Amino acid sequence: QETEDVQLEGIRVNKCFKEFASRRESDSFIADERVTINGVLAKPGDRVFPGDEVCLDTKPVQWEKLSIVNETAIKVGEQYAYIKFWKPRGVTCTTDSRVENNIISAVGYPERVFPVGRLDKDTSGLILLTSDGRLPNSVLRARNHCKKQYYVIVNRPIQGRHVKMLREGVLISTISQRDKKSKPLTAYTLPAEVEQVGEKEVRISLTEGRNRQIRKMMEALGYKVVKLHREKFMGIELDGLSPGHWVPLSDTEMREIQRNLS
Repeated sequence: QETEDVQLEGIRVNKCFKEFASRRESDSFIADERVTINGVLAKPGDRVFPGDEVCLDTKPVQWEKLSIVNETAIKVGEQYAYIKFWKPRGVTCTTDSRVENNIISAVGYPERVFPVGRLDKDTSGLILLTSDGRLPNSVLRARNHCKKQYYVIVNRPIQGRHVKMLREGVLISTISQRDKKSKPLTAYTLPAEVEQVGEKEVRISLTEGRNRQIRKMMEALGYKVVKLHREKFMGIELDGLSPGHWVPLSDTEMREIQRNLS
């Protein structure tokens, strides 16, 4: 009944822009006749409903986000930010503003967001951030099903037999976090997709997420990682990005996340 009431009442049109504009700015969009609802000029106090098309300066606004996880559906009018960021080396994946070069300062997003997972300080590449608290939890639960692709450069030529070992599994020791307790874990890594792309370079795709896993895999075989860069995560790539920049996830990328978490 509550969901039906929300659908019947809709939301005020000025709330459609809260992902990127203040309340005052949103009101000015309407007052300046820059907003339409289903092709009709919007007026202050107008309400929008599921399926309505809202445009700002003739461009559609994605005001109505659907749930991307298999949990309680997002109610009409709730909006969350979902962005992808090219993390440069030296940025720390923490929301603690006291830490120098923390990821929140590096991203500079106007709303409060937090990273989905993490990358080591010395690792560059793709990371997702969101204001939707359900997404990190869902990814955590699906950790061993979400594929991650990395480009790796090591300090010396890689032997063919070691590429085979990387594919089949390498014995490493990591710290496992369970029930808020840290425990050492020594076990073989799960099979991985490994492609040698240069004398000292490999591309590795993993479906598990143990702490510093790739660095430890290479160390176990006698190599030191010189560069580690994440190229893909859950089917999403760095397309349209340059180091230190972010863009919102597209509808196609949102569907890709949903597919990975289903």
